[in-house]
Amino acid sequence: MTDLNPPSKSVSLDDLLRANKDQFDQLFATQVREVGLVDVSHRPATEEDLMSPSMRAWHDGDGEDVTAFLNTRFGSDWSSEVVEHKVERGAVTVLCKLTVDGVSKMQFGSARANGDEGKALRHATNQALKACAAMFAEAAVPVGPPAAPTPEERLEGQGREMLDAPAPRAPRPAERPGTLDTITLDLIENALRNARHEMDAVLFRSAMSPVIREQHDEFPMITDGKGRMIVGQFGSYIPEMLKEQTFRLLPGDVILQSDPFKCGGAISHINDWMVLVPIFYENEVIGFSSMFGHMMDVGGPVPGSMPTAATSVFGEGLRIPPIKIYDGGALNKGALDLIMNNTRTPEMNFSDLMAIIAGCRTGEKRVIEICDRFGKDIYRQACEALLERTNRAMHQLIVQNLPEEPQSFEDYVDDDGLGNGPFKLKLTVWREGEHAYFDWTGTSPQAPGPINFYLHEGMFKMFIGVYMIMVFDPQILFNDGFYDLIHVTLPKGSLVHPNFPAPLGCRTHALSRQFDVLGGALSKKAPEMATAAGYGSSPHFLYSGTDADGRQFQLMEILYGGIPGRPVGDGMDGHSWWPLFENIPSEYLECYYPMLIESYGSISDTGGAGLHRGGNGVEKVYLLLEEGEISIHDDRHESQPWGILGGAPGACSEKWLVRKDGTREPLPSKVDNVKVRNGDRIVFRTAGGGGWGDALERESVKVRNDVARGLLSRGAARESYGVVVSENFDVDETATRDLRETMRAGRPPLPLFDFGRQPSWGGTTASA
Repeated sequence: MTDLNPPSKSVSLDDLLRANKDQFDQLFATQVREVGLVDVSHRPATEEDLMSPSMRAWHDGDGEDVTAFLNTRFGSDWSSEVVEHKVERGAVTVLCKLTVDGVSKMQFGSARANGDEGKALRHATNQALKACAAMFAEAAVPVGPPAAPTPEERLEGQGREMLDAPAPRAPRPAERPGTLDTITLDLIENALRNARHEMDAVLFRSAMSPVIREQHDEFPMITDGKGRMIVGQFGSYIPEMLKEQTFRLLPGDVILQSDPFKCGGAISHINDWMVLVPIFYENEVIGFSSMFGHMMDVGGPVPGSMPTAATSVFGEGLRIPPIKIYDGGALNKGALDLIMNNTRTPEMNFSDLMAIIAGCRTGEKRVIEICDRFGKDIYRQACEALLERTNRAMHQLIVQNLPEEPQSFEDYVDDDGLGNGPFKLKLTVWREGEHAYFDWTGTSPQAPGPINFYLHEGMFKMFIGVYMIMVFDPQILFNDGFYDLIHVTLPKGSLVHPNFPAPLGCRTHALSRQFDVLGGALSKKAPEMATAAGYGSSPHFLYSGTDADGRQFQLMEILYGGIPGRPVGDGMDGHSWWPLFENIPSEYLECYYPMLIESYGSISDTGGAGLHRGGNGVEKVYLLLEEGEISIHDDRHESQPWGILGGAPGACSEKWLVRKDGTREPLPSKVDNVKVRNGDRIVFRTAGGGGWGDALERESVKVRNDVARGLLSRGAARESYGVVVSENFDVDETATRDLRETMRAGRPPLPLFDFGRQPSWGGTTASA
């Protein structure tokens, strides 16, 4: 076994992997001998074997002799091997390989231990070997010289090392059978999943800005050769990205771009820098590895490059058309210098860009390794199979959950930062057979201010898939396989498909609000399966200036709010509407920026009441230690996140500037260039989520627990839920029963949607 602690040399990851594999093989081989498992000799059980409790229990009626079965089926030209096994949560799982005349098949088997792991191990092994045998059709058993190694044999021959371990180049695909089996498909699928997450890990460890490093405002993707996303977070944008500019793609190329109008809205504002790396294998493009991430600053009049007063994209910063930042592996230094000369944060942007490129290179490397192991043809077949599997799953979701009669729903973005609003988002949904239709006709015309969301059709299809998969069947793999089933109408010149050069910097309010609209439209057929509205925004806080040592600082932080009540339970408190985002730790902020975080927590009573409570918004209080400027981006200051099926709406958001002398000034939801001084405080409160279902049906113990945890006040427990909670956090069940009966008797019928108080909007209402 490899020495894990050599005295005179460092230990590589490969050494550790091989050592672990060697140790596992030794231990497992000992276990196999001890319990009498089938091995390569295929001997019948001896008297000594039969005396063991495990073997005796098996032969007392728990199964047949698999050795005899295989001898009858294949004669003497077979061998078997237990590749690996694990014992987890009382069950034994094994992976077995059965080889017949040089051709191998692999299958899993499992059995409950029930106090006897030896018996379960034998049972699982027999099950796996019989499953392998079933994969050999009678006429398909080869006769003659051994066939070329299968993917499973190559994988085993390499010691079952992780995909990132060095491996010799496999034989050419033409020398191997080209049939994809289920084991290989699962291996490739999980290898791609892991590669996608490794791309994230490389980026997070290399990036410099908190918005990527800590908040994870970035999105990776691996596609097939046609540009269809196989794994990732957003739908494929590659055809749109390359349509505006034709490149002769070469190994080593890296394409960079940031202009939404040059890629059909694949990215939605110019702070997002998108990188695309073509993946070559045997001189052919077999896929693309891509990521985009939010840059701290890309020029323009306001630090952070998202001015709330912008009236065109020209006033928001530097727009990068698709260019080769690396051409055949050579850095385009002139283009890089020009780009970095147009940002206030060149060091951060350079670090983040190189980290994104490194993440894409990681995805490229893993795809090439998969092709080395399984062959280019098998890899292509696997990509098609993964796309087809998602397509079949989405067929079922569409038929089960979408209405045949068109159903419409609308909600509003409060304002555009320039005094105009509200702006309507209207969506109509229906299906025709297995095809789904989503029509945004009736949405307001594009806004003068920067809340326009240039919605890429493929990206919206992915939003639909994300929503339906997460609500109805979370096990389905996200990819582009279902796009042909989705049909989208995006009216030109509207809020969701503005004409050039509309400003886009604050588009995230419309972006997040569309999930509320989508949920509302889908709820018309099955409201009991729908969610209420969430905080429906993307709250941003920006702070910039020069510290006492003359160093410039610039912060952008995304805050979160209340997730809506759901059919399966309460909404989450202070959570991101995008599941992989995280908050910036207070310690990080206080270490790198001149500020203290005086408080950060859930705001009680801001989640809408319901059988399943809406999540609370959050309050964050910043104590600013240097003179500078702040900007605020948010929404839901006027309109409440609605409740559903009798659930109450969530609370609105609000912001305050508290001067050092105690003077308290309200701030609008969208504002730039607010001057602040040492000792000033910013109180940033986000909106809650709507409630789901009748609040008077909520278990009194859950209401009591919310009060004890500070998520709900005693007054709200009584007024909204009819639950009487004492100072000692005890529930007065008699008083609660009487109060609830009185409240039920005096209330009107519960509405399907509760939009709360009607806003008193100023400015101009934008209508369709």
